[in-house]
Formats: sequence, C-alpha cells, structure tokens
Amino acid sequence: MPVSFAGAIAPLFTDQDIACMNRFGVSLSDFAYMSDPSGSNTHPDHANARDVYARLTGDAQPQMPLGGPFWGAEQLQLFAQWMTDGFPA
Repeated sequence: MPVSFAGAIAPLFTDQDIACMNRFGVSLSDFAYMSDPSGSNTHPDHANARDVYARLTGDAQPQMPLGGPFWGAEQLQLFAQWMTDGFPA
C-alpha cells in the first residue's frame, strides 16, 4: 500500500514546524504545495517536496526542523517512500 501524505507524512510535522516554515512560504501541511509537480533550478520535478526532504536529511541547509530534534532514519525513509510512491494524497 502506498504511503499517503494525509495518513503518514503530514502527521510527522509538528505545529511548530508548520508555523515556522509558513513564514518562509513553505506549506508543510498543504498537500497541493507538497505534491506540486513543478521543478526548480535544483530539482527537475516536485521541487517543494524534494527541497523539504533535502533539508530534513541535512543535504541542504539549514537543516529542518530548525534547532532539531532532527528526523530519524525511519521518518526519513517514510518521506522518501512517499516520493517513490508518486506523492499520493
């Protein structure tokens, strides 16, 4: 069964994470934003989700969530699987 945004990904973000990133125009709890297929200079497709993932892993700075605690391997794998599964709702 594919990993869903509503059931598995959105609940990983705390209210504090969501409020903090909203100030930067990053809508962590908004499926339309997170699953947007548009690319960027950094990512050829699904740039919003891929940028969030890069910040969660620390591959892009600053690492999320700001000040930690940072996501563990299980949470990161779940997010990666959601992307692999095609960004299902």
